[in-house]
Formats: sequence, structure tokens, C-alpha cells
Amino acid sequence: MYNIDMWKKIKNLFSNTLFNIALIFGLAGLVLYFTLKDDGPQVMHALRSVSIPGLLLLFALMVFERFILGASLAEECKLTHPHYTYKQGFINAYVAGLFNNITPGASGGQIAQGYIFRKQGVPVSNSLGVLWLDFIVYQTTMCLFVLFLLILKFPYFYTHYSQYFLIVIAGFLVGAMIIVFLWILACSPKFYNWLTTRGISIAHTLHIVKDVDATVNKLNTQLELFSKEVVVLKTHKKLILFLSSCDLVRLLIYYSIPFLCASILGISVNATMYINTVALASFVAMVNAFLPMPGSSGGTEATFILMFSTIFTKTQATTIMILWRVITFYQVLIVGSFVFLYARTRKDVKLTSGIPVTYTKEALEAYQKEGENTCE
Repeated sequence: MYNIDMWKKIKNLFSNTLFNIALIFGLAGLVLYFTLKDDGPQVMHALRSVSIPGLLLLFALMVFERFILGASLAEECKLTHPHYTYKQGFINAYVAGLFNNITPGASGGQIAQGYIFRKQGVPVSNSLGVLWLDFIVYQTTMCLFVLFLLILKFPYFYTHYSQYFLIVIAGFLVGAMIIVFLWILACSPKFYNWLTTRGISIAHTLHIVKDVDATVNKLNTQLELFSKEVVVLKTHKKLILFLSSCDLVRLLIYYSIPFLCASILGISVNATMYINTVALASFVAMVNAFLPMPGSSGGTEATFILMFSTIFTKTQATTIMILWRVITFYQVLIVGSFVFLYARTRKDVKLTSGIPVTYTKEALEAYQKEGENTCE
């Protein structure tokens, strides 16, 4: 009983926003202390040489990255709510970034997005579909992009980063397996039937699943949502191309920031190093998938320095990391907080059901023809 109570207290503590924000800054400060203990003066000197116009440009680039996500969300919402605006999508994108940053495992982003969608007049029944579609397209695009980088640079990085590479591969596989699992679940009635009977029974025997009925009901709900989004993938090809293009641009922006930080710091870089830095940034993101702390704080900074110290000096890697983290993380944390406070004070838009079943007539007919758990 004592252990259960302690676990509940710890869980509640990590659900506290103020605690998570304090933890983020505390862990980051701890990493910086040990990092700057030996070469702090050199790092501070390097930071003072940063190009201010270049720094402002990078901040603007990351704001643009949020705008791209907002545009994607807006285009998805327009399937059901044609009057949904890019401004509303932009607000939602910043709120998503804020709550992904301050919750363990980025678990709070979609919940916060659902809250903002509701204030913007989009009911839960529609916003769930938007968030599912966004997740499917982004996860697929990211996995394909990282797979391309892994194949392109596998010999080099396996040789130079063997101590991290298994973690990188594991992080990639986790992301890829989620998408593959969902596709198999939606496309294979046999696998679905096995999972909801024998599979969950085995998990229950192994004490992985406690409540069999609740697990099956939850799985059915998620599968129904996913199956409907599969119809969108098939019948709105121009939209999917737009969304995947937006996600690719977002990934390129995010993974390019370390290279651009090196440039505005006056560090000598070239085209070959660009591919390496983009790959390393994606690998850091893969490792972060295993870090449960809010914003992956502490582990992200340490992993970045360890990996980038192989192509830059330790002082340069530390300096780049500080700029990179401020631009990509703390900027979203600070701006997102103001955006969220602004969104909360806005008057709620009246909820409307929108266009029936979110999809076109052709999409609805295709969904009804295929059934909930089949896929051509």
C-alpha cells in the first residue's frame, strides 16, 4: 500500500505544470553547470560572437515552423469546418509545442490541442480525427525521412557512433512499429481478431493488461478513428501530399538548426557537414524518445554535446547546443505560454458539428464499403 501511495504522489507531482517547468530548467541548469565547469569562458566568448541578425532569422524560422504546423491543422479542420483559419491553427500549433515540452514523454500536447480546438468551435468528435490524421502523416513522414538518413549515412555513423547507434535504431524502430502496427491492425481483420481475443488474453496472463474489456473497448475506439483516417488518406490525396510536404519542411527546418547555429557563430562549416548535422539532429531526436523527463531535459543537452563533439570541438558543440536549445525549445516554451494565455482568455466559439462525417461524399461511400476493419 505504501508503494502504491508513493507512486500516486510521484505521478501527481509529474502532472503538475509548475513542477515540470521547474524540473526542465533545473535539469538543463545542472547539465550546463557540469558542461561549462571546464570551458565556460570559451563558450561565453563564442556566444558573444554570434550574429544578431542571424539569430533573429533563426527565431523567425522556428516561428515559421509553427506556422507551417498551424497551416496543416487548418487545412485538416477545413474538411469539417471550412471557416477555420490559419490564425486558429497557428495558436493551436504553439499550444501543442508548449504542452509537449512541459509534460513527460510529450504526453500533454494532444490533450491541450483538443481543449483549444473546442474553444475554437471544433467539437471533440472532429478534433480527434484531425489529431489522428496529423499523427499518422507526421509519424510516417518522419520515419521515412530518418530511414533515408540512416541508409545514406549508415557506414559512417555506425563506425563513428557505435556506442549510440543501437539506441538510435531502437528509437527509429519504436516510431516505425507504431505506424506499421496501426496499418496492419486496420488492414488485417485476422490480426485484429487475434489481437482482441488471444493477444489481449496473453497480455492479461502476463499482467501487462489488467482490464480485458476496457482494453478491447479502447482499442476498438482507436481503431475506428484510425480506419476513418485511412479513408481520408485514400480519398484526399492532394491534402495528404500537402500535409506530408509541410511535415518534411518542418523536419528539415528543425534538423537544420544546429548547422545554422554553427554558421551564425562563425564556425567553419561546409555542405558535407550539413548532411552530417541534419542526420545527427535526427538521431538526437530518436534517442530522446527514450527520455521520460518533460522536454527530455538534461538528457537532450547531454546527448547533443556527446554526438556533436565528434564533428565539432567540445566547446563548439556546447555553444551550438545552447543556441539550438534556446531557439527550438525555450522559444516555444515562452511564446507558447503567452499564446496559451491569450487563447484561454478568448471567448469560446459556438460548437458546430460541421460537415457530416468530416469527409467528402466519396470518402464516406468508400468507408462504408470497406467496413471498419478492412483495407483494400
